[in-house]
Amino acid sequence: MTLSALRAQPGRYLGLEVRFVLQFRALVEDWNPYLSRFEPARWLALEVWPDEALNWERAAFETPARRLFVRRGGGFEPLVRRARIYQRFEVRARVREAFLGEAWLELLELVPLEGEVGEGTILHVTRARELAAEGQFDLALDQYERARSAPLSPHALAAVLEEIRATQAARERAEAEGAKQVKRE
Repeated sequence: MTLSALRAQPGRYLGLEVRFVLQFRALVEDWNPYLSRFEPARWLALEVWPDEALNWERAAFETPARRLFVRRGGGFEPLVRRARIYQRFEVRARVREAFLGEAWLELLELVPLEGEVGEGTILHVTRARELAAEGQFDLALDQYERARSAPLSPHALAAVLEEIRATQAARERAEAEGAKQVKRE
């Protein structure tokens, strides 16, 4: 499943084990546990992005998922303390609570994965989009190729390739329109 699907209907998965892939954002040492079992003295919280989220989209970048927890002193604490921003993990978790419209997850297993949507990719895709909007298609395609050269996850690579195809098509339309203008003159 995806973390986005889980977040959309947290109550549906209450008490169940789930598997999904995430991108690490930050470790959180202190938060308001409300009435949950996840008090900061016993748990560490993680902020993550769903793996299916494309971090070059501002809305995805600015809304990380919260309420994912590992036990302090547990076997995975050293792993999450060493985690790098944008690092991907396959996760096995149990939905312990559904509160405040969110699933509160106990992480039972974390396995590091290859690929990430990191700062370089975010920068190059953002620049490519700006250049394409200005009609500078060759420069935009160069930026997309730089973004594509990173070790991306399969869905992020597919998204970059789709944007490359769209930019190539826009360049071809602009060239055809330019040829028509020259012919008319």
